[in-house]
Amino acid sequence: MATDTAAAATAHIAPDQAAALDESAGQRILRQFAVFIACGYLVYLGLTVPAIAASLAVMHSWWTIPALVAVFGPGLALGPLAWRGSVHSLRVCAAVAAVGYLLAVATWAFGWNGAHLAGTTDMWFFYFCGLAAIAAALAMRPPYAFAVLVAVVVSTVAINHVIRDPANSVPLVPDMAWAFAFSLVYFAAAVMGMRTATVLDDTRAQAYRTVADAAASQARTNERQRFNELTHDGVMATLLVAARRGNSPHLAAQAHATLRALDRIRGNADTDDTMTPGVALAHLREVTATADPTRRFNIRHQALDDADMTYPAAIVRTLAAAAAEAVRNSYRHAQASKTTVSVEITTDSLQIEVSDDGRGFEPSSVPADRLGIALSIRERMSQIGGSATIESTPAQGTRVLLDWGR
Repeated sequence: MATDTAAAATAHIAPDQAAALDESAGQRILRQFAVFIACGYLVYLGLTVPAIAASLAVMHSWWTIPALVAVFGPGLALGPLAWRGSVHSLRVCAAVAAVGYLLAVATWAFGWNGAHLAGTTDMWFFYFCGLAAIAAALAMRPPYAFAVLVAVVVSTVAINHVIRDPANSVPLVPDMAWAFAFSLVYFAAAVMGMRTATVLDDTRAQAYRTVADAAASQARTNERQRFNELTHDGVMATLLVAARRGNSPHLAAQAHATLRALDRIRGNADTDDTMTPGVALAHLREVTATADPTRRFNIRHQALDDADMTYPAAIVRTLAAAAAEAVRNSYRHAQASKTTVSVEITTDSLQIEVSDDGRGFEPSSVPADRLGIALSIRERMSQIGGSATIESTPAQGTRVLLDWGR
């Protein structure tokens, strides 16, 4: 249960946070294109004022005014929405802009009075037919947006060919090909931009899933490591004391320490708190005393017990656990007459030395299945960025040096 809880806590990402992360690239690109389209509508509104004024001679005003609102209104509204609106509102507005343009083109015949535009003047919506297709690209899938592009280009060029003065008319097919080629460049850029955003969003989402899976796996590994350490240092040690000495104060202290460790794991205790120097020394003294009540505890140098100077509690607990294992090994195997725990505590470092005058051993000859040194000392210290140095010679005792610095 503790393993599952820790893994879930490590890998958990709130749904709204994940959505914001995954959609951020798409949102940025969508908003940039919305600003581009809005600017395009604004520029063409200014450029087509003469054409709009000229069209009043051939189009009824009751059609022209609603058509201008339907064509330019949603397109210009994309600008403010790009800053404050949601993604959904942007897509809806872009779709309305495309539909508004199509409606104006589809109903032009009802507003035409049969006259022709003088000179080389074109119908005002002919100048920016590609903008409607780009707006469609923001709101629709590429095939539907491309259909809008074809529809607006073909219809606007054909309408312009009909409404212009026949004496100044240009060939229909070349004019249509030019309009299509010109509009296609910007349309393709919009489609590729939105597709790039989709690919980037998918890649980001996959990256988040991979990180979450890796975090969950690492959390499970860390939890198994904690259980392995507790099993070796607590449960096995308690059983060994019970087998060798029976009921004794040492057994009771060992059992109580193991139960407290189990309670911390079961409760998923927070390890982000801190300890003052005095509390850290008291914890080190208590834990090593549990491993061997007869050991000597020396403080080589103690910094001032200032409440403003603290050490991470997780670091202190890990150092204490590694020191306790060294003391326990001396108590079990060394046959030492004296075991000394010396602590040097400064502002930026904690150093613990466990030494005994026992029979010693050859460190390189320790079997791989003996986990006391590898797991409970070296691995523990590596997890907190510290170091463990073990010096021992047969018949000359053992010295274990645990060192951690900020």
